[in-house]
Amino acid sequence: MLEIVTTFAVLGFAILVLAGMVRSDGHKMIAALRGQSWTAQHTASVGPVTVRFNSRYAERRPMRARPALRAAA
Repeated sequence: MLEIVTTFAVLGFAILVLAGMVRSDGHKMIAALRGQSWTAQHTASVGPVTVRFNSRYAERRPMRARPALRAAA
């Protein structure tokens, strides 16, 4: 019996929190769902950016292990 009362109390609290959030920001949520939000509009503040990279790897010389290390392996 106590579990049922606790569950209803938690659900009621969650509904109150959601109702308060919708009451305060409901118009923003509806605008965002319609795609009319200020964050939904893309404004480019920077022009196109060119990224250059060199796909060639620097040539590496093979590592030479010292005989003491080679014996330990």
